[in-house]
Amino acid sequence: MPELPEVKTIQSQLKQTLPFYIKKTTKSKVITSILHTKNPNLQNLEIKKISRHGKCLIFHFSNATFLISHLGMTGSWRISDKKLKVKHVHYIFHGENTYLSYVDPRRFGHMYFFDSIELKTYLKRLGPDLLSKKMSADFIWEKIQKYPNREIKPFLLEQKFFAGSGNYIANEACARAKIHPSRKNSTLSQADARKIKIGFDSILKDSIKNKGVTFQGGYSDAFGEKGQGVQNLVVFHQQTCGMCKITEIKKITLKGRGTFYCPKCQI
Repeated sequence: MPELPEVKTIQSQLKQTLPFYIKKTTKSKVITSILHTKNPNLQNLEIKKISRHGKCLIFHFSNATFLISHLGMTGSWRISDKKLKVKHVHYIFHGENTYLSYVDPRRFGHMYFFDSIELKTYLKRLGPDLLSKKMSADFIWEKIQKYPNREIKPFLLEQKFFAGSGNYIANEACARAKIHPSRKNSTLSQADARKIKIGFDSILKDSIKNKGVTFQGGYSDAFGEKGQGVQNLVVFHQQTCGMCKITEIKKITLKGRGTFYCPKCQI
């Protein structure tokens, strides 16, 4: 967490402040645990655009500099009309009457200031965004065939193939495709790849509509509000399957990640 729907929600909210004129920036004493490049002078520049790829927010500045912000587990950008008086604020864009503040209690987020070539190089490490046209059933089938010995649910977490996926998304995609999360790719068919695509689209649509998914003590959007997407989950951290409505959800661990499934619906 946050996964694609949460990052997209924050992106959409931040875009409402654009163009954002930067009077100055300030940073915390521990920013070097998050910011892994030099901090350029952004005073008197504008944030002209905020785009997204997978879980990465990309700030576009008027001098052709870019900031990639990966929120990690507990990171969020906040919009406020006054300087935030909360703990764990690590970077602030000061505007005319608005502040954009990066808040991250556990400091698992990452930031990089790049030029256009460095940005392109960084993004090449990621696969297609889950919402892009490239993320087709044919693409999923191609990758499944290429890695036959992988278990499907951990495989769907790999950002170099499925940019924006995360633990709840991969769990839910398998559930909605009626596929057991530990099945080897070699046992899947092209029809299963189409079902996984439909599963991705379904959980993304539900979560984005409800401004993300918040678990206890987790994600907040740019206004500090919790996402309501948990109501759409059918297996992830659920007691009873949301599809058949009667079967108790089972939990296993795959590649170190908690994995939830319905033993009746998923085979």
